[in-house]
Amino acid sequence: MKTLGVTGGIGSGKSTVCRLLEERGAAVFSADAVGKRILEDDPEARAELTEAFGPRCYDAEGRLDRNFVASVVFGDDEALARIQSIVHPRVHAAFDAARRDAEARGVRVLVKE
Repeated sequence: MKTLGVTGGIGSGKSTVCRLLEERGAAVFSADAVGKRILEDDPEARAELTEAFGPRCYDAEGRLDRNFVASVVFGDDEALARIQSIVHPRVHAAFDAARRDAEARGVRVLVKE
């Protein structure tokens, strides 16, 4: 199986390229979507984020307060490194699982966006 990386800035067409590849049989792994899901749903990641940046990371309903987290981590290299240390290892593990699944299903191309 081949792995293809798709990168680019906001509005550069990554999603369009991934959709076209998916229509042609490729499996697509969206690292951004997985990272967001981890911060929303992974209890350990939630606990680490709250420990690192406080309870304001989540609102009263338990949803991630993206605006608050962004205000804390962007512009602060240490804070950004901390959130990356929480999210990135989990995204890498999720990609490894997606790769194993794609191989088991006989997928010829796995796209990592």
